[in-house]
Amino acid sequence: MIKLISIVVGGFFLLLAFQCKKKQQTCEPIESVSYSQHIQPIFNANCINCHGGNSPDGNLNLESAVSYGNLLDPQMGYVDTINPSSSLLYNSMNSTSNPMPPNGKLDKCKIELILKWIEQKAKNN
Repeated sequence: MIKLISIVVGGFFLLLAFQCKKKQQTCEPIESVSYSQHIQPIFNANCINCHGGNSPDGNLNLESAVSYGNLLDPQMGYVDTINPSSSLLYNSMNSTSNPMPPNGKLDKCKIELILKWIEQKAKNN
């Protein structure tokens, strides 16, 4: 009986470990992050509903024509290329109390890509 329980418990943990490994997301490696090709499309797909138009939430418009200038405005502090993980943009996507976007957290790869863009000095490329 003890042997059977050991087999069942062992099988359960093996299945659990397999499921956890299976759920881990592998991000596409991107050497040089492009604002126009990689970052703006994330904003277009996930942020424009709230951060677009004539009165965007938080006074932050992320529409293509103005997003880069708004994010790099030094008075706003959205992007900190010296301490990228301290950037307001990055921290708002990782917030547990008020995450952005509010309708569902961005996947890990998108968040890592935005951080990498900031780490690469947030170029307008």
